[in-house]
Amino acid sequence: SARLPMGLNVGAQLFWQQRMFPRHFAEVATILTYAQYWSYRLTGVAANEVTSLGCHTDLWNPRSATFSTMVEARGWTPLFAPVRKADEVIGGLLPALAEETRLPDGLPVYCGIHDSNASLLPHLLTRSAPFSVVSTGTWVVMMSVGGELVELDERRDTLINVNALGDPVPSARFMGGRAFSMLVGDNPPAASAGAEARVLAEGYMLLPSVPSGSGPFPSAEPRWTVNEDNLTPAERLAAVSFHLSLMTATCLDLIGARGEIVVEGPFAANSAYVRMLAAATGRPVLANCLSSTGTSLGAACLVAGAAIRTGAEAFSEAVPRSYVDYAHKWQRFTAERV
Repeated sequence: SARLPMGLNVGAQLFWQQRMFPRHFAEVATILTYAQYWSYRLTGVAANEVTSLGCHTDLWNPRSATFSTMVEARGWTPLFAPVRKADEVIGGLLPALAEETRLPDGLPVYCGIHDSNASLLPHLLTRSAPFSVVSTGTWVVMMSVGGELVELDERRDTLINVNALGDPVPSARFMGGRAFSMLVGDNPPAASAGAEARVLAEGYMLLPSVPSGSGPFPSAEPRWTVNEDNLTPAERLAAVSFHLSLMTATCLDLIGARGEIVVEGPFAANSAYVRMLAAATGRPVLANCLSSTGTSLGAACLVAGAAIRTGAEAFSEAVPRSYVDYAHKWQRFTAERV
């Protein structure tokens, strides 16, 4: 796991709690991951699960599928509830909750899954490697399945996740949805082919990184190649969409992604983003525009398995050379900003 700010490494949280409050920590009975805390509240059965343990926590060794050396060294291993599979029914809904919610007593409750891994699961069950999934939202999370073996650079927000099958998955992330809200707002203008063409022709670019402190260019200060006040709203939308797409392509390169690229979430409906992603990577891009999130679909896979269909459709438009040239120019500009 990369060293993340604001307590995002669960292992760091536990270490801090043990050092700062040793008397209280000595009274800990059971440690649960977040999703499985709710499974426990629903059933009374305590469990942990590998996608949650393996998500930037420093608690899990993804190669050996065991707890990390830190867990062993700190004496935490006996405190962790048993590790169960994400698609395992761990118990039934407690009678008091069944009465309060008017749901059936004993309704099966599954162990549960980490959110980004939920987006990945439908594709693990229905696609052949190599491929990658780009899960878009506040965070844009990229996961590579069956890609090239590369050495990850934790300084650029890359890490190993663990998928629902227990396998290690090279991953990268940046705050793409947050950047879009900061730069375009919550009510973006309509996309315009003319605005896209002007941005390409004039070379209007946003260089990394917004917001700072994360992603593949964490220390780079954002810079426009044009006075941004002179951009029309549609031009600004196009330039920001291109920027986010090229940030995605950079992350995919960092994790050795190969094969087709599946885009989930809000950015799947952004044609400028998808078109530039195809130009920058030179690989097939599929967009799932039927659902705003793959997370709920992945949760459904815990029950229905491969019977779930993702709805991702191949982006089949021809990509003009101007998009490829723009991508190459952006990549040259950013090579010196790492």
